[in-house]
Amino acid sequence: MRTVKIFERKPPDSRILPLSSIWVVCIICLLSGCKSLKTAESSSNAILKTEEAFFSSVIDNSLRFNTLSARLKLELTTPGKELSSRATLKMRNNEVIQISVQPFLGIEAFKIELTGDSVKIIDRFNKRYILESYDNLKGKTAVDFNFNNLQALFTNKIFLPGHNELTTKQFSNFRYARDSERKAEFMTEDATGLIYRFVADGSEKLLSTVIEQNTEKNMLKWLYDDFQNIDNQKFPMKMTASLTGDEEEHGSVTLLLSDPELNKPITTDFKIPSGYERVTLSQILKMLELK
Repeated sequence: MRTVKIFERKPPDSRILPLSSIWVVCIICLLSGCKSLKTAESSSNAILKTEEAFFSSVIDNSLRFNTLSARLKLELTTPGKELSSRATLKMRNNEVIQISVQPFLGIEAFKIELTGDSVKIIDRFNKRYILESYDNLKGKTAVDFNFNNLQALFTNKIFLPGHNELTTKQFSNFRYARDSERKAEFMTEDATGLIYRFVADGSEKLLSTVIEQNTEKNMLKWLYDDFQNIDNQKFPMKMTASLTGDEEEHGSVTLLLSDPELNKPITTDFKIPSGYERVTLSQILKMLELK
């Protein structure tokens, strides 16, 4: 497997993460277009399985949950800056993903909600909000995601682009390769020609998801690390999403989880205050010169 080149830059300054930067980067990492990846985690001494059996085991080792909640520390790195904020994560399986960012004394600065049909963001600092359907975003971004694919990124799962569920029967949709360290890569493409690469280790857990254009100039990497037991299931306490464009690194967001809980009652209310201005994602990206 080939390695991904990491581009060097000057050490960034650290300060509290401002509202406008983090939510834009989160959405870019999730929805923008973007190789094979060599990961750093050691592999196990598991007996080699057939390709399809290994694929099935990686699927079976995915997190099983009805609800998931956790505290977060978000770390944003862009050229010349390094920023951080506290947050909370709430998920209801196949229904909603919600991130509440609270940089000051538990006061919510903004909230992101992903549901089956839309992306919503409340910006309390600037009294504005975003409400975009996935159908509307398809014309503005290169990735043809649905909610279940986004949920898979947050929960360390292989997925088939555009499909809600993945089963062993869909193994024929992937190309398979294994390296000398017993890591396995499953690769597939979507209808737009984007390439998806999933790397798993010898203990059959997913280490990374890479989405790239076939020009190899634009890439989204989502890496998983620091696996810990949650209700007898292995789950990464560290996730890093990074975006590369025109062979230069544009930035990354790291999610550091703590105090995770599965299958406990959660509330996911999302009310847009009256008087807030509705803006589009394109407007925000243009203002920040990130588009």
